[in-house]
Amino acid sequence: MKRLLMLLLAFLFVGISWVTAQTQKVTGIVISEEDGLPVIGATVQVKGTTIATTTDVDGKFTLSDIPGSAKVLQISFIGMITQELPISATIKAILKNETQVLEEVVVMGITRVDKRLFTGATDQLDASNVKIDGLPEISRALEGRSAGVSVQ
Repeated sequence: MKRLLMLLLAFLFVGISWVTAQTQKVTGIVISEEDGLPVIGATVQVKGTTIATTTDVDGKFTLSDIPGSAKVLQISFIGMITQELPISATIKAILKNETQVLEEVVVMGITRVDKRLFTGATDQLDASNVKIDGLPEISRALEGRSAGVSVQ
């Protein structure tokens, strides 16, 4: 009886260690290639799962309970190219800037567009607030009246 109990306990401990060996823990840091500073708030996700975290103010992250079958981490941040790295105990990810820039913005002053077809941001100015006597051009009266407007 004692021998059976010892055998049962041995299988129990071996089973527990086998189950815990199925998960892994990853720690690391995410930095910017441009200036070498930590990337705050970057998303670090195990590819193909919902296991994810974000980097702290030092660019560091920790992911626990990653399945043993997981092989790749995806690291992303707005304005930077998403990087995929193989999973290891410690990771140092260097993110590169994405170099897409807007060419130009066109403002259409007087037109009607169906709201369902319009895919931009709008702002409406009241004529009584825009009118300033002594300005040679109406376009100068619009400067500074709406966020992000630059009249040239």
